[in-house]
Amino acid sequence: MKRFDFPLERVRRWRAEQLNLEELKLQQAFAERQALARAKQQIRDELDRESRQVLAKPALESLDLEALDSFRYHVRDRVRDLENRESQAEQRIVAQRQKVIEARRQFELLDRLRTKALTEWTAAADKEQETLAAEMFLAKSIRES
Repeated sequence: MKRFDFPLERVRRWRAEQLNLEELKLQQAFAERQALARAKQQIRDELDRESRQVLAKPALESLDLEALDSFRYHVRDRVRDLENRESQAEQRIVAQRQKVIEARRQFELLDRLRTKALTEWTAAADKEQETLAAEMFLAKSIRES
């Protein structure tokens, strides 16, 4: 019996590579969203630190309060920008998840076809082995009689 050969094996491997690529892109999108969240938290922490530092002074000067207020506006704008970018990253994650689902579906379809073809080939090989064994047994018994 000839060895098992799945005619769509190259396509199946290509689909597996595509699935891996789409999953990698999804991981990158998650990492980007996480980096934006970290940056937003760092900016807020810096504002808290600066506020505590200014307010902890024994004598508050108007220039210090003005600078702190200006810094608050800057932080607010920066946080708003990071939140917009975070929202865009979330949208990319949703779209990328759909791509991963589609790539997985296409790969699994070919994988199931391969499994089915392998099962059929195995059954045919087993039947051929049985037939060959039966013929050899018959030939041996004819020779002996």
